[in-house]
Amino acid sequence: MKEKQDLQDDAQACRRKMANATALIDGLGGEKVRWTDSSAGFQTQIKHLVGDVLLSTGFLSYSGPFNQEYRSLLQELWKKEMEDKLIPFSP
Repeated sequence: MKEKQDLQDDAQACRRKMANATALIDGLGGEKVRWTDSSAGFQTQIKHLVGDVLLSTGFLSYSGPFNQEYRSLLQELWKKEMEDKLIPFSP
């Protein structure tokens, strides 16, 4: 009789674990889409990283003494030069 009860307890524990696993898998199903979208966004950010850093460091290093109008002009000139050299950057 004890053996039968032990088997029933094991079967119940197995069903409970299976239900928990199924709930977890169902809950994570939507995460795949989110992770895929995030991955695509990260790839774009990585692609633009060098150009973004180049613009940022150029701005910080060389634009300080100038007014906003000239800073904007410099930035547009740098962006044009980077486009000509096929260096990707964020829009």
